Amino acid sequence: MTTKVAIINYGIGNIRSLYNSLKKIEIEAEIIANPELIYKFNKVFLPGVGSYKDAIDMIKKIGWEKPIKNLSSDKNKSLFGICVGMQILSTFGYEHGKSDGLDIIEGDVERMDKQGCDLKLPHIGWNNIKILNDNLITENISNDSNFYFVNSYSYKLMNSDRLIATTNYGIEFPSVINKQNVFGTQFHPEKSSKAGIQILKNFINA
Repeated sequence: MTTKVAIINYGIGNIRSLYNSLKKIEIEAEIIANPELIYKFNKVFLPGVGSYKDAIDMIKKIGWEKPIKNLSSDKNKSLFGICVGMQILSTFGYEHGKSDGLDIIEGDVERMDKQGCDLKLPHIGWNNIKILNDNLITENISNDSNFYFVNSYSYKLMNSDRLIATTNYGIEFPSVINKQNVFGTQFHPEKSSKAGIQILKNFINA
């Protein structure tokens, strides 16, 4: 099967940086703003920055919710959520009130200080990951590799089997998750130097 790669553009996300990082590994991704186009692709990135509520509201307003869910249930295709794009894969988010997420990887997203973090938020900068379970997305990634984070909220998974790696910042939180053909990283691989590029390669090759 020919690999066809798309980046979802719903008005909230680090689109250009991700696009340029993929070009470095000779992947010509298409940036798509029309939800109906998603079905042409078998590797799809869901980026995101800012707040959970703003992101999920835009997803629903533009009409991305059903196409993303349909793609996530197609085992011949793969979805990769980045930062807030990962968070909105959850069941609920609690930023600026309670919001329904995409409910693709069951769990909630809550502010880290509500979970016991006593360090300054947002968590910004380089931090390492602890790989707990072998996974295609972390192939050729050393344990304790550093990645670039910007987050005040973190995922609380309902099923620990979805957990691939964690990061410690006042609390231990999920930094890499996976359910079947759906992957997510709390960090920004497109801003994470060689290790981040390797994560992108792994997703394309998964």
